[in-house]
Amino acid sequence: MIIARLAVAMLLSGLALAGQTRRALLIGNGAYKNVPAAAQAATNARAFARALTASQFQVSLLIDVEADVLGREINKFLQSLQPGDAAAFYFSGYAVQDMGENYLLPVGYAPASADGIEFQSYSLKRLVRYLETKKLSAGMVILEPAPGNAALEKKFPEAGLATMDIRAANLVLAMANLPGRAVPPAPGHDVARFTEAWVSVAGEPALSLDAALRKIKQQVSIATDGDQVPAEISTLVNEFAFQPRSPAAVEWDRISASKDMAVFEGFRQRWPGDPLAIEAGKRIEALEWTRTKIDADPKAVRQFLARFPQHQEALEWLKTNTASEKANANGAILAAIERYAKAYESRDADALQAARPGLTPTERKRLEEAFRNFRSIKYSLTPAGDPAIETNGASVKCRLKVEMRSNDGASPRPVDQPVTVKLRRQGDIWTIDSIQ
Repeated sequence: MIIARLAVAMLLSGLALAGQTRRALLIGNGAYKNVPAAAQAATNARAFARALTASQFQVSLLIDVEADVLGREINKFLQSLQPGDAAAFYFSGYAVQDMGENYLLPVGYAPASADGIEFQSYSLKRLVRYLETKKLSAGMVILEPAPGNAALEKKFPEAGLATMDIRAANLVLAMANLPGRAVPPAPGHDVARFTEAWVSVAGEPALSLDAALRKIKQQVSIATDGDQVPAEISTLVNEFAFQPRSPAAVEWDRISASKDMAVFEGFRQRWPGDPLAIEAGKRIEALEWTRTKIDADPKAVRQFLARFPQHQEALEWLKTNTASEKANANGAILAAIERYAKAYESRDADALQAARPGLTPTERKRLEEAFRNFRSIKYSLTPAGDPAIETNGASVKCRLKVEMRSNDGASPRPVDQPVTVKLRRQGDIWTIDSIQ
């Protein structure tokens, strides 16, 4: 017989319910002397002991115990429980039903003995009835019977365990298979499927015991194609989770509906290592994007993307609106060039000044004199490509053509040459800056 005790002091943290002590007794009986060994029993118990220790239970683990130790340690565990405690009792090994009653077998059980089953084992009914008197916040009895063998099946022909009633609130009796059905072997598994499922759910943060029981049934049933379907009898009223909600999660419940970015930023600063800090960052990003896109300002969107470079909606917005902005700017630039050309050709000095505000008084006077001396002017600026747009300006390569006829009939040599038209932008208004 190997007896190992794992004791963990209850931490005064958000993981434990205020005023609640968590106690667990786990038994793994595998080295039977008079029947074949229950191969996985010790491994099962050790695996679940680790999971309960991580869940803040004060754990006692017993491996391969005889009848006297089995009875003494179970009674000792039951007597240690106080009202309001959370308790877990786990047994892996041979368990049988006889005359509608369930019994847990010590490693020395002898089928050929003249003593009755009630004198060689521990009554599950006795254990449950004692738990009913303790007024626990949550009590669990978890049974992982070993797969049957010929010696026990001959002695106890009724397969599996019998169903039973529970007469107090907040107790759960969980069995590895449906009543009356033996647990099938699990070759290739170090840990039995039912225990494996319990270990898994015990590590999930904030998973309620009710939800855990459903997940266990689903996991085991799927893994065995329905050959093994865990069952439980539950009178659970209170909420219980192996890993209760953290303080960060509790605060998140309070603030999650907020529309204030400062609230989420404060959360990230208080709980930088919590996974919910990532969610807080996503909320900040979403709220800031909502505010940014209201103004529909490409500059603001670029500033937003400097902080959140992977935001797909903002990237798409900027791509679409940049193309639209460029198209609008191109149209305005070409219109400004056309206005200038028409003003020149019509010899309208005021319109020309409006199209090219940078004309100095001297330049305007010279143009006005030229306009008076010419009977006709043909003037065109034809863009030779798309404008090159800068922050507050643009340049366009154009073809300049000028034909003039003076009042005395003389005609200067026509102009036909490439030029670069430079423009200036003020708001949405584009004007000619120079022609070179």
